[in-house]
Amino acid sequence: MTKTLIRKVERIKNYRIFQNWQPDGGVEFARVNLIYGQNGSGKSTFASLLAGCAANATAESESRGDGNDEASAGLQLLATHDAGNSFFQIGLDDREFWSRVRVFNKDFVHRSLRFEEPNGPSPEALLTIGKKLADAAEKLEELRPQLDEARQKLATANTTWTTTNNTINNRSSDIARQVTTDLSGAPGFNPRSYDRRNVKRLLDSFDSDPTVLAADTTNLLVDRKIATGHAMRPVPLQPRGTLLEQEVLEDARALLSANILSNMLIGELVGHSDRSKWVQEGIILHNHLEKCLFCGQELTSDRLKALNAHFDESFKKLQNGIDNLIFRLQNSEATSKGYLDAFPARSEIYEDLHEKLLSSRETYEAEHKVYADTIHCIVSALKEKRENPFSIPALSSNLVLTAPSVSALNSIVGMHQARIDHHDAEAIEAAERVKHYHARSFLDEYKQLKENLKLQRVEINHQKDTVEDLERQITTLENVDGDPVPGAEELTKGLTGLLGRNELTFSAHGAKHYAIKRAGAPATHLSEGEQTAIALLYFLSSVRKDKIAGDPPIVVIDDPVSSLDQGILFGASAHIWSELVVNTYASQVFVLTHNFEFFRQWLIQMEAVPKSRREGGYKAYRICAHVDDHGRRRPVFEVWELDDDRRKKLRSQYHFLFDQVATTLKESDRDLDSIAQMEAAALVPNTARKLLEGFLSFRTPANMGKLHNSVRAALDARPGLDDSVRTMVVRYAHANSHLEEADPTKPLEPSESVPFLHALFTFMDHVDSEHFTSMCQALGHDPEVLLGTSSSTAEEAPA
Repeated sequence: MTKTLIRKVERIKNYRIFQNWQPDGGVEFARVNLIYGQNGSGKSTFASLLAGCAANATAESESRGDGNDEASAGLQLLATHDAGNSFFQIGLDDREFWSRVRVFNKDFVHRSLRFEEPNGPSPEALLTIGKKLADAAEKLEELRPQLDEARQKLATANTTWTTTNNTINNRSSDIARQVTTDLSGAPGFNPRSYDRRNVKRLLDSFDSDPTVLAADTTNLLVDRKIATGHAMRPVPLQPRGTLLEQEVLEDARALLSANILSNMLIGELVGHSDRSKWVQEGIILHNHLEKCLFCGQELTSDRLKALNAHFDESFKKLQNGIDNLIFRLQNSEATSKGYLDAFPARSEIYEDLHEKLLSSRETYEAEHKVYADTIHCIVSALKEKRENPFSIPALSSNLVLTAPSVSALNSIVGMHQARIDHHDAEAIEAAERVKHYHARSFLDEYKQLKENLKLQRVEINHQKDTVEDLERQITTLENVDGDPVPGAEELTKGLTGLLGRNELTFSAHGAKHYAIKRAGAPATHLSEGEQTAIALLYFLSSVRKDKIAGDPPIVVIDDPVSSLDQGILFGASAHIWSELVVNTYASQVFVLTHNFEFFRQWLIQMEAVPKSRREGGYKAYRICAHVDDHGRRRPVFEVWELDDDRRKKLRSQYHFLFDQVATTLKESDRDLDSIAQMEAAALVPNTARKLLEGFLSFRTPANMGKLHNSVRAALDARPGLDDSVRTMVVRYAHANSHLEEADPTKPLEPSESVPFLHALFTFMDHVDSEHFTSMCQALGHDPEVLLGTSSSTAEEAPA
């Protein structure tokens, strides 16, 4: 079983008197730690900090509401396992560690005692007490209507959320149905799997990335047709072939300008194209004939030779060239006309290409007309030349022969083919545009409904948390249970031993209550000391091995005897020692007290244990508040060495007070600044008074408890004291003579504190010089320094 020990406090950033606080390096805690500190030293604040951290980390505390609670204190601890030397840091989030820290202080007493009736206590401690049940019933009456109201609000919030969500779902389903209707039969689209979830995902994508809306359709009918249609057939566009163009004009001009005047011409035919044509055709008919078919006269050989000479080979060659070119030109025109006639019909290409097709046809047709007209012009000139070879027909020098362009049609057919090739991809894109079109109409309303859903969900969660919290509280209150019987006898016996009397007895009353009696009658008006004793017994019982689960606890006890009579202090001290030191189950023990007698008794018991048997080590400390450079009190831990001869002399409270006042005075004399004066001023109200009371209790025992009378009696018995010293001491005694304890919040002015402490020791020396000198020798102080008569003091004293 692991025993974790707190070894050091590294830092406390912000907790009451502990502001940016770090201890001296010599402070390292043992298993058993005894800490003495007077009121205002920060002792109880340190215990309260540990208690608050434990409560916060175990989710048992409520916020203090003062802005300076334990959660923001910045406490940093270093711990070890068992007696190891390897330190590790403890933070507030270490729930396992803090769940083992158990703190007894005034807050614990207040939490552990409740009153069932105005005149009778109901200790909540050991098991369960009646007032807790009464409080639970009262609280239940308050919480149950709140729970009903919260449940109704939760039901309303759920209904509102459901209505909004149903609106989104119904509208999304309507849109999904519109989409499936428009895209019925679209390749790759499955109408069975397209539902409101797809629509909501699409709307969410619109919301997160508005650029998606750029893909919305501009023509729903066209996109719907593309998405649901099938690919068209390719257009069988045949190559047009090569058409005659500008270069053929040169051939035509060469033929038109050809000259055959060197031939043997027949005068009757020259200049008469009709005669020439008629004769040329007739020559072929008269081959091998002796008579003319027209006139019947004889065809002489000379006449035939003349005719053949007129129509010689150059003449025929010219005519053949003209005929060939005319054929080519007419064939080129026919080819262009055939290409025009073969243009695809509108029904053969995609609808969106119809306009382009019409435009390209009109353009081609216009270009073909110009082309055909140019060819007709050339052919006409060639025919004229053929019919009258001896003429020279002219063509315009500006005449241009350009074939109609097929690029526009080819482009359209290419687009048509590309559309066929990419039909499936375009169909899918068109389908997406159709989806966007329908979803977009719901987008603005959808965004508002989604925002409403978020707000409604926040309200649902709030009401749900409220209901769960109320149910948790009610369940806890309904299950408040316990069995006080095992603790009743232990309480009675323990309280008898602790108080030294047996007038209080505890017994079980029903299943959940104690009945507390004093001398056989119901106990009323329990004293503060009795309540503290009951709470202390419960606390010590609760940290025993058989009452606590898990690893051994770290036990912190602050001022366990603050409300107990001095007569029972020894019994309480012995009981705590037995439970926490003799019984070594606790991992670590911190006992803090402002009662010097309790501190002294524990010192004696600690030193009585041989060092070899001090399991985990014993250490003692004194915590006191010093004033820092800013005039603020700052706690300081001082190691109180065990087994030290000088420290043993300080076990007497009187010796301790004498030493404390003397030490402060010496330090103030050495450092006469405002800080030293404030240190001395803080010491005067209680410490100096107790020292004066202790001194006078032996000199004037008849005036015990009457400080002013004791001072007067002592001065009357030993007259002759300097008037200024006498006045200062008497004035202080008079100011505090009617108080049980001086008010530490009203110290002397800093400038008065050091002179008063000198006056105090001067008074003691005057009344009993032998006693004063013996005390200085025993505790190692220079009498002249305390009296303010040493040369060093005189030199350093201000003028």
